[in-house]
Amino acid sequence: MTPRTVEMVARRAEILARFGHAAHRFARSGFVATPPEALAAREATCRACDQWDASALNATGRCRKCGCSTWAKLRMATETCPLGKWESISSPSVSSVVNPSEPLQ
Repeated sequence: MTPRTVEMVARRAEILARFGHAAHRFARSGFVATPPEALAAREATCRACDQWDASALNATGRCRKCGCSTWAKLRMATETCPLGKWESISSPSVSSVVNPSEPLQ
């Protein structure tokens, strides 16, 4: 493998590991979704960030810093921004299961 290929494989492995940890935290929370008000604030923050790639993942967005799908990460109350721009929500006022068919607005 070329050094570039090794680097790409390592990057993808890191992203998968972070996803696994995020999914575990989300499952342990009982799949608590981010309340609508906080979701809107998180989304606005990400869209204004220079690390957000709007065209990635079928135009649902990806964070260039952590590599996460912003559509999924924003909806998990347990997750935080890797740049510290928003925090997890420990006890959301609205507890619901994430609906994967809900569009990112």
